[in-house]
Amino acid sequence: MHSERPARSLPRGQASESDIDTSLHVEDSPRLAAGSFNKEMLEETFSHIKSGVPVLTVNARLSRHIAREYDLRMRREGNSLWQTPLILPLASWLERLWESAASGPPLLDGLRAGVLWEKAVLGAVRALPGVLITRGVAQSAYEAYSLLKGHSITLPQGGIYLTEEAKALRKWTAIYEAEVRRLGFIDGPSVVWAVIDLIERGMVSPTPSLVLAGFDELTPAAARLVAALEKNGTEVIFRPSPLPGPDPAVSLPDMSGRLIVRPCADETQEAVQAARWLRSIAGPGVRAGVIVPDMKRYRDIIKREFRAELTPRRILTDGEGDDIFNISLGVPLYEEPLVNSALGVLSIKGWREDILRLSSVLLCPYFACADAMALAGIDAALKEANRLKAGLEDVRALARGGALGARLGEWIAALREAPKKELPGFWAHSFSRFLKRVGWLGSIRLSSREYQAFAAWNGLLEGLSGLDDVLGRISRAEAVSRLASMAKDRIHQPENPDCGIEALGLLESAGIRFDHVWIMGCHERSFPSQPSPNPFIPLHLQKTHGLPHSSHERELWFAKSVLKRLFDGSGAITASYPLKADGKEARLSPLLSGLNGPTAGSGFDATSRLKDLSRNVCALEDMPAEPLIPVSPEERVRLTGGAEIIKNQSLCPFKAFATHRLNAKAIAAPDFGLSERERGSILHTAMKLFWEALGGSEGLKGLKDGGGLDGFVHDLTLRAFTHVNLYPPFSDRFLEMERERCEALLKEWAEVESGREPFAVKMVERRAEIDINGLRINGRLDRVDTVDGGDVVIDYKSGAVNKKDWLTGRPKDPQLLIYSLSGRFDAISFARVVPGECRFIGISSAGDLLPGVAPIEQDRIIGAPGGDWDGLMALWKKTVEDLAAAFLAGVADVDPVEAIGRNSTCAHCDMALFCRVVEMDVSGDADEGNGNGDGNGDG
Repeated sequence: MHSERPARSLPRGQASESDIDTSLHVEDSPRLAAGSFNKEMLEETFSHIKSGVPVLTVNARLSRHIAREYDLRMRREGNSLWQTPLILPLASWLERLWESAASGPPLLDGLRAGVLWEKAVLGAVRALPGVLITRGVAQSAYEAYSLLKGHSITLPQGGIYLTEEAKALRKWTAIYEAEVRRLGFIDGPSVVWAVIDLIERGMVSPTPSLVLAGFDELTPAAARLVAALEKNGTEVIFRPSPLPGPDPAVSLPDMSGRLIVRPCADETQEAVQAARWLRSIAGPGVRAGVIVPDMKRYRDIIKREFRAELTPRRILTDGEGDDIFNISLGVPLYEEPLVNSALGVLSIKGWREDILRLSSVLLCPYFACADAMALAGIDAALKEANRLKAGLEDVRALARGGALGARLGEWIAALREAPKKELPGFWAHSFSRFLKRVGWLGSIRLSSREYQAFAAWNGLLEGLSGLDDVLGRISRAEAVSRLASMAKDRIHQPENPDCGIEALGLLESAGIRFDHVWIMGCHERSFPSQPSPNPFIPLHLQKTHGLPHSSHERELWFAKSVLKRLFDGSGAITASYPLKADGKEARLSPLLSGLNGPTAGSGFDATSRLKDLSRNVCALEDMPAEPLIPVSPEERVRLTGGAEIIKNQSLCPFKAFATHRLNAKAIAAPDFGLSERERGSILHTAMKLFWEALGGSEGLKGLKDGGGLDGFVHDLTLRAFTHVNLYPPFSDRFLEMERERCEALLKEWAEVESGREPFAVKMVERRAEIDINGLRINGRLDRVDTVDGGDVVIDYKSGAVNKKDWLTGRPKDPQLLIYSLSGRFDAISFARVVPGECRFIGISSAGDLLPGVAPIEQDRIIGAPGGDWDGLMALWKKTVEDLAAAFLAGVADVDPVEAIGRNSTCAHCDMALFCRVVEMDVSGDADEGNGNGDGNGDG
């Protein structure tokens, strides 16, 4: 009996849309237009159901639809209890019939059949040297095998039309069928013919009447089944009647005033406009369908834009509840985060893994659980050390015991205990125990969607355990790989509560009735679709037997047939198309442009996106300024960062606040080779050793004149590399290339220094504590030289330098300004040490102190603020002191010095997610809130 319930779940084992058996109908998916199963047909079907007549559908979606509508009808009639009707896909009914007959071998399920076919293909190909076959090729060949079975086609023994692919298919079929017989099974494509044989021989008596719902076409196998049933006394009722055979001359009705065509800028705008249209027609009991011929292409766009427009709160990180729309096309189970996490944990081995892959597995919430913060710290430490690879032992060492260390210890122990090879059933149970042992999922409370994914994961393990006789003993890695392949092949569609809005592929809309219909993607290259014949069946056979997707004529007939049924069963219909697709201009499909009466529709401008509403509808509230939080005396003692404090305060006050007071920083991204920091450290060490040994221009001149510069630089570079802790250990050849690069750079710089007037190096790497109005800066002067005109400060620099920046109140590179406060200097300069661009960039109080550095009175960029050198020093002192005072006072506004451009402050800042600068539009990248949607689906 059936009790009242809000939603209906499918019977265990019922096929999903992806499980459709191509031996039963023409398409690999059902082909029926929405609206074809009209209200009258539904009423007739309900009458049959009440009489106890089974309803067999073309797919599971239509089964759910009819069952749901029937449940609603029974509740409206005041029933609280009713007999559960038999409504299921035809393929499932045939399987039940075969199993109930118990007169033949057991049915081989689809998973095991696929594995057997793959083994047959790969085993045959393995004997051919130089031939590579992918799993996709094997799957395509199995589809060809199913099509041939369903259409009762036998490949010829030879002839000019028998392609190499067809010859391979014949060979693989023979191997596969022999293996199926050896194991004592019958496969899905063959069971329909076996059932037909049983019916024709009178060995089974199905039922007095049957309703076949949603079948556009009948394959020879399905037609033979119907004939056998009718001959056996079963009344077969079609709802609706199957289409006549392929006829390109199908005529479409007059759509005057009933067809609205909406051109859109692109596919994203199509989805935005469709979502706003749905909102405009929404109401209690209203059923609306968005039909998309190319659903695979549009699925992610529809999900993103429909959610932003129809359920905007769902785009928030803490958004709860269900979407009010349903998308028919599921995704591979592998893409479900929970399943992907489980496979990731299982795939980690005992040795070192790529750090990004290891991090993605460990930091996934399904594994991290209560240890999320500890794992995040370990991840940051490994990446900060530029570790490209790391293993579980490295992670456990950094965990330093505790609960996390114990979990990692269990993980390592389980890997060591694993046998080399075992049956798939052993591995299935082992994987389940292993995940529990390492704390996967922990005490997480799963949502409805997660619980369905978890159930599907257990189904995968159950499927793996059933492959013992097919695969034999396999290694742990092979078992994990097989699980991953199964997850990629299985399409997962979480069940949502009954939705009044459905987004369906053209083939999935079989028999579903809607009050309103929008067809999306109706451009010339998409509708009709392009033919895609199966490569393993000779083309002339496909055209002769009318196999799906075999020719342009067949695709045209199908598209016209679908439109005809759709137009006949619906009122007004909206069709949209993008003006540009794949970077090319697109036009309306000739199937629609050639109709009488299509009218252009205006766009929908009203939006419900959170972003648009906050900017366009609601006035921004003026909030009182937050009080400043000055740096306390205790905090001043703990401050670190040196000159970077002033630099960051100048670039953006919030950056300085977050970096130096909150200790916020981005996690480093490990990169192969030496990082910029490591190269800079090596260069500074080399320069220090260079000038400590030579002492100035006299030592450099003597070394060059004596011909010893090359050997000196070579030895010095070797010493510089030993002073830097490099991890991971690089190859000798790589380090040799880096040393050669460093040697070339040092010799190029030596040529620049050789062009100077006599000088002596006074100090190198000098530590200096600078007090700036109470802010103590621990700086390091790279070098101070003594020349005839006084002392010169030199700071090594590999980045770009803009001297105009030195006169602003917020310079991007204030290092020289800060160093000018540490003493009395007569020249201050960057030493730009870049291959091919080595030179001094600075300013001096008099001429000839540094090559290329003009005195202040002759400098065309800086000029002479205040009229002399002291005026410039006073300006710099005030600039630095003002920045220090603002930092100490607690000024922390999000106020980047340059917000727009590729080289802007925000473009190179790692605090964007923290300060949310994009939402303030100061960077110029945010949506202007024009209500047109931005393609980001961010509400």
